[in-house]
Amino acid sequence: MNELFQLESGHIGSQTALDALRTKNHCRILVMSDSHGNYRLLIKIIKQYGPACHAFIFCGDGAGDIAELLEQAHTDDEIKQAIPPVIAFVRGNGDPETYPVSFDIGKHNPAYQFEMKGTLFFPEEQTLTANKTRFFITHGHNQAVYFGHQQLGMATIYNNCTHGIYGHTHISYQENFPKCKLINPGSISRPRGGDQAGFAIITVEKKFTDTAFIKISDSRSDTPSFKVM
Repeated sequence: MNELFQLESGHIGSQTALDALRTKNHCRILVMSDSHGNYRLLIKIIKQYGPACHAFIFCGDGAGDIAELLEQAHTDDEIKQAIPPVIAFVRGNGDPETYPVSFDIGKHNPAYQFEMKGTLFFPEEQTLTANKTRFFITHGHNQAVYFGHQQLGMATIYNNCTHGIYGHTHISYQENFPKCKLINPGSISRPRGGDQAGFAIITVEKKFTDTAFIKISDSRSDTPSFKVM
């Protein structure tokens, strides 16, 4: 369950949940990106996979879908219970910096110079620590990921992270970059390059992480199916 409160760090949840995640053994992180308005599919994934996960990462281009998720959870306890305790998200190249919500979602960092009440803020970059493993989260357009992963890898290392999580290309991908691992979950609704729509679940153990890519059949239908690859 998520407390639906945006912390000064930009994460959604409680500070207690965020602190607990840092040292929690055997963490599962649900990772999505590039929903592009397909909220119906996003909520199906949350309901099916969210309850078993400890965090939810969203890599951008779907700010409206994240805002809608939080709006629905504010009045629907079933959805609220399904959302992992911590959400870390960033904005994509097609997202606004802020998105209005109808409820008081928290007090934001004064550095952003606007009132947070009723306004959801989407940072360009974010970090998340789970089981002592640090994740750097970005959409990827600012790191020119269409032309290689050098900038993304360097940004991940610069932020003292061992994993870089990104989207933008709409293609699922995993690479062992020097000193870090780079992971793209793909797009849940608009896959490219022959890829299938999908998302990922990252399991974080003490000495390693494992990424399961889950592919979606009939992503535009009312009854999509999910298959672990």
